[in-house]
Order: sequence, then structure tokens, then C-alpha cells
Amino acid sequence: MSQEQKYDINYYAKLMDEGAETMVNPENGLTYHREGDFWIPNIVLEPAEDPDDRPIGYWGNKRRMYLKEHRPGLYLDMLMEGTLWKHLRDVNQTAEERSERMVPEMAKAHGVTEELKRRDQMKWVGMMNNIKASVDEIIYAELIYV
Repeated sequence: MSQEQKYDINYYAKLMDEGAETMVNPENGLTYHREGDFWIPNIVLEPAEDPDDRPIGYWGNKRRMYLKEHRPGLYLDMLMEGTLWKHLRDVNQTAEERSERMVPEMAKAHGVTEELKRRDQMKWVGMMNNIKASVDEIIYAELIYV
């Protein structure tokens, strides 16, 4: 292909007229496929090498939705760099560990004991639900909405 054809728009029109389904752009070397009247580049993301098999879980999904809705630039950067899924797994693991540690500590601090559970189950359930909701709010504030 000569230098004049390289930048000639008629080259692309000629390909369309001939019914070509694929082409290589002489300017950038990318391959394209045809969809209707448009040439779409054949670009795919390489799958990230991630041997990590931890689940994303509840907290990871909450973080993902927050990033997607409120921090789309960061979400897309992490997705394109291949760091999003590891980040979500780490957030989930950290949140679960904090929850497992904080609930018993707060229960002890508020006097929620097995004795109370045996004596007044409804009060115990109410207090434990309140503690769990408080821990969830702390996790949202410190890990999810940052």
C-alpha cells in the first residue's frame, strides 16, 4: 500500500463496497471487523492471572456497587488494570474479620451475655440486632464508602 492510500478515506469506503468483513488499519496495525456500516476494533482485555479463589462475598459486592455508582473512574481503572477483583476480595475478608471481632467485643461492653439470652430472649435478640447494625454501619463508613 502506498503512502497516499494509507490516509485515503476512499480505502475504507472501497472495503465497505467490496463487502469486506475484516480489515487491518494501515495507520495503526489494528484489525477490525465490520458491523453494519461501522468498523469495530478487535480489542479484548487479557484475562487477569488471578489464582485467588476467595469469594467476593457480601461486603465485596457492596464495595463493587459503591465504586460502580459513585466512583466510576476508579472502578474502571481498577477493572482495566486487573486489580478490582483482588481489591473486592480483600475488602470482603477485612470486613468479615472486623465484624467477627467487633460483635463479641460490643456485646461484652453492653452486657449482652448468655445469662441474658437464657433469661430474656427477646431483649437479647434486640440488643444483638442493634449491635450487628452498629458494626455494619462502622464497616460501611470505614471500608465500603471510602
